[in-house]
Amino acid sequence: MTTRMTSPERMAAVMSGQKPDRVPVVPFIEGYAANITGISLGDFYADGDKCFDAQFASMRLHGYEQTPMYGYASCGAWEFGGKIGFPYRKNQGAPYIEEHPVNKVEDVENLKVPDFRNELPGAYKEADKVASKCAERGMPVTVQIGSVFTAASVVAETSKFFNWVVTKPDVVHQILDKVSDMFINAVDYFADKYGPENLLPFDGGPSESNTMISAKMFEEFAYPYVKKIHDHVKERGIPAVLMHPCADQNGNIPYYVKMREENDWSGKYVWLFGPETSIKTQIDAFGDHDVICGNINPPLFQSSSYEEVLELCRENIEEGMDSPSGYILAAGCEFPPNAAPIKVMAMVDAAEMYGKYS
Repeated sequence: MTTRMTSPERMAAVMSGQKPDRVPVVPFIEGYAANITGISLGDFYADGDKCFDAQFASMRLHGYEQTPMYGYASCGAWEFGGKIGFPYRKNQGAPYIEEHPVNKVEDVENLKVPDFRNELPGAYKEADKVASKCAERGMPVTVQIGSVFTAASVVAETSKFFNWVVTKPDVVHQILDKVSDMFINAVDYFADKYGPENLLPFDGGPSESNTMISAKMFEEFAYPYVKKIHDHVKERGIPAVLMHPCADQNGNIPYYVKMREENDWSGKYVWLFGPETSIKTQIDAFGDHDVICGNINPPLFQSSSYEEVLELCRENIEEGMDSPSGYILAAGCEFPPNAAPIKVMAMVDAAEMYGKYS
């Protein structure tokens, strides 16, 4: 009879290439944790202590394997001297840009790369609070180290940035290079403080999706900087990275495969693609070495019944649980903040009912 594992044991088994008692569940919960613990979404992002406490409470309440983290899609602008707003108003779901650091070409020369030595820039102050509390409890320290392209697209005023991709590519490369240096400084700060072996950094964003740029543009503008970051991850001895190529990135998959081959890294990627990328496609590309995450379409957690979510999870588990290097049941992007708690329960129930390894 299989011995029942704890959540840390379950994740450790998957990350080491072993079979756990059941598939782990990582719902990709952030704002939902604020909603069910009674704090505002604005406070969740503005206060790292509240951010950790809400996620830790949600984790304990539901019994899933995801540990707390801090991050959001518009990371970059605040860190380079711009301004963000926190989501205190109705229908706001995450921090948003109020003022971009770069609004004209001349601003690029004046961009100073945050060095993390004297004072942590922007959101990293709050991320460090979450990291500290995770480290105290022996949980992985998950901090944002990408995507470079997505961050660069908010450091510069976004519409101008995408215009410059075509009209002023040299300017775009200058921004990308500075943003990648910021993320490398973040890697070094958190690796030095918490130990590289305790890090599970997070890389991913939507702006390099193929609805925004072609795969050929990805090769020119995104790939060199993704590789730059991940070469440094390898140099620092970090054992795993959570990768979230958000939205439709099917055309970019060959470059992610190329990165794995070129940097010859012994660690593991945990791939969390959007629902646009099938589990089979992920297994074919990465399954021999990396962990594959399920990718249920997030709005369905809000619009579907418990029974329907249970069935979606069953289908996903059956597709993924035999992946050679491990599988985790997950949402394909952030779990909807206003979804009912019973939908999270459906994910855990599905793992218990359909995801047990013999």
